[in-house]
Amino acid sequence: MCRWSCWIFCVLAALTAVSACGPRALPPKPAAVVFLPGEYVEESYFAPDFKPADTIYALNAFPVARAINASAEAFQKIFQEGLVRAWQAQGLKIGSGQNACSLSGTIHYLAVKGARLRWLTGRLFASLTISGTITRGDQVLFAFRDQVYLSSPLAPGVAAPREKDILLARLAQEAVNHLLNELLLHGLTAESG
Repeated sequence: MCRWSCWIFCVLAALTAVSACGPRALPPKPAAVVFLPGEYVEESYFAPDFKPADTIYALNAFPVARAINASAEAFQKIFQEGLVRAWQAQGLKIGSGQNACSLSGTIHYLAVKGARLRWLTGRLFASLTISGTITRGDQVLFAFRDQVYLSSPLAPGVAAPREKDILLARLAQEAVNHLLNELLLHGLTAESG
């Protein structure tokens, strides 16, 4: 009887840890923008004449509004560095001045969960909810809202010394990849099909 009670408790605890990183409400929409389901992000908006590859971007910091079991400042730095590296790797121009478009946004929610039950599940779970816009003056050229979920693919047992840091770096990279894919590949699947 005691074994069954322990087993049931462990299963319920694992389900609670997994469900804690489940879907969250998306952040509020910017005014005067009609979102459509995105191909790589949850929702996005494109101005009809916006050409992402021909634009100069001023990359602003994405502040973290709410962080659970993670350092907001450290993650913001990781995300910003990943954003700059990815922009440069794709050949997109980064600069400032009158012709530059401003990319800004907010990481509304950041969480790392599952550390207490890591010995049972073998994983940590990380999630974030993010939104942002690319603007030129008062005109919104692009806007997006997205949620990203990851888990560490490790075996049960003692956590690796920097497992949480590695998971957060992967989460930042995945969020940046979603954004860049939506920005650069938008409409290509519809045109090619």
